[in-house]
Amino acid sequence: MHLTLTDALALPQIKQCQVVAGILGLNREIQSINSFDAPDVLSWLKPNELILTTGYLFQDNPQQLDQFVIELAKMNCSGLFIKLEEIPQTTINIANMANLPILKIPPEFSLSEIMSPLLREIVTRQNEHKELSYNIEDMYGVGTENSSYRILGMTEDNSSFHQITGGFICTVLPLTLQWNHRNDSIAYKQLIKTIETLTGQYKIDKLIRNMKLSLVIIYLDTLPLGSTSFYSQVTQLSQQIVSTLSKHLPLELTLGIGNYHKGINNLSNSLQEALQSIELGKRLNSGKEIYCYKDLATFKILQYAPKNVLIDIVTDNLAPLKDHDDETESDLIKTLETYMQCNLRPAETARKMGVHRNTIHFRIKSIKKRLGSDLSNDDLFTLKLALYAKRLLDNQ
Repeated sequence: MHLTLTDALALPQIKQCQVVAGILGLNREIQSINSFDAPDVLSWLKPNELILTTGYLFQDNPQQLDQFVIELAKMNCSGLFIKLEEIPQTTINIANMANLPILKIPPEFSLSEIMSPLLREIVTRQNEHKELSYNIEDMYGVGTENSSYRILGMTEDNSSFHQITGGFICTVLPLTLQWNHRNDSIAYKQLIKTIETLTGQYKIDKLIRNMKLSLVIIYLDTLPLGSTSFYSQVTQLSQQIVSTLSKHLPLELTLGIGNYHKGINNLSNSLQEALQSIELGKRLNSGKEIYCYKDLATFKILQYAPKNVLIDIVTDNLAPLKDHDDETESDLIKTLETYMQCNLRPAETARKMGVHRNTIHFRIKSIKKRLGSDLSNDDLFTLKLALYAKRLLDNQ
């Protein structure tokens, strides 16, 4: 996996740098690094390259810095580390519009102190590429170029290959080291039967593969429903599978869900995402049973935002609910968070919070009124950001 700016900000030295712009671009990949203090650097730059500079050239020429940032965005560079004491607001606005991250280097740091750990991390990741996230090669004993076919237990010329033409989603259900199908065949058969039964109720085609200590379930969008509807169905089905299995089997279950993909060659990508969602999800929000890869990117980016930015996000979007909760000791914010986790289903929200369904209906009505929102899709993303930001602030 390539290094991203989000990953880089976990390094001790890089953590000292302040993200001043382009926070939504922190998922950009870093494939190379370039430092400069010469005006003709643009002719040497490449996509996915991270730029480091003292900013001396721009100290008395903010317009030149604005144009430089525009050019970096056009070239799809990873971002800009700069040692200027003050970044002009026009530059910040341009970078935010282009989602190009700008990070301010502390005055006590040299460029080499920033570059060295980044280069080490890039080289380390390149050397570890073959064993990344348990990797496909480790799980299946084959190179990644053939992994999609081997996951399915077939070769490229197998007739089954030609039948898989639509979209699919991989999910991974790790089995504990203390339990697997070799030492508890009865429980394993019950596990497979439960999955088969529940999947049949949803009328979703699937392939099940046991890979070492993980059960891989590949759901096939054969109708097709399309990415949004199919993903929703797979998520609901996965929740039901984990809930049912937890009641009947002596297992601590965690399930990871990859993104929706098309094309057999992308099967390993969906699997990697499912594996990574478990790894990342446990780190960011331990205790959950299901982790979805697509839900994690925003949280990873926000955890490196300055505290004042997090406070602004929470205040701008959740202040009316927080004020009401503080005054009345109610749970409107907790209700909103649970309601969104339950995909806007009041009955499930009520069960999860241990209250009557009518109570949830009353609270949701109050939330909509206080926020001046009908909780449509346009508002949900912003509210989710605010809830993530609040969680980060609560844990600081």
